[in-house]
Amino acid sequence: MADVFPSISQCAIVSAAFKILLFPTYKSTDFEVHRNWLAITHSLPIKQWYYEDTSEWTLDYPPFFAYFEWLLSQIARWVDPAILDVHNLNYASWQTVYFQRLSVIITELVLVYALQL
Repeated sequence: MADVFPSISQCAIVSAAFKILLFPTYKSTDFEVHRNWLAITHSLPIKQWYYEDTSEWTLDYPPFFAYFEWLLSQIARWVDPAILDVHNLNYASWQTVYFQRLSVIITELVLVYALQL
């Protein structure tokens, strides 16, 4: 099979670099959605994850994704504990922005690595 150019790894590196350049730019509604999901999975017992209604952004993804958000919340508490307050709606400190953007980039790089195996 012929080599494909650019490779998946090269595309991932360019994509990550581009996303890093966009760090200080806009935040979409997904920003608050994911911040709220971090707060829900960190602050509430599992049986309440899908029933919490403080925000309009309820957890509505499958359980595997909820556990992934919980895992990220364990790291987020070291970055900025205020991220994890369910009642802290529309919270967007620079630590929160950088954490969420870096978590996307790192997750994508892990996916690319897994695709290369």
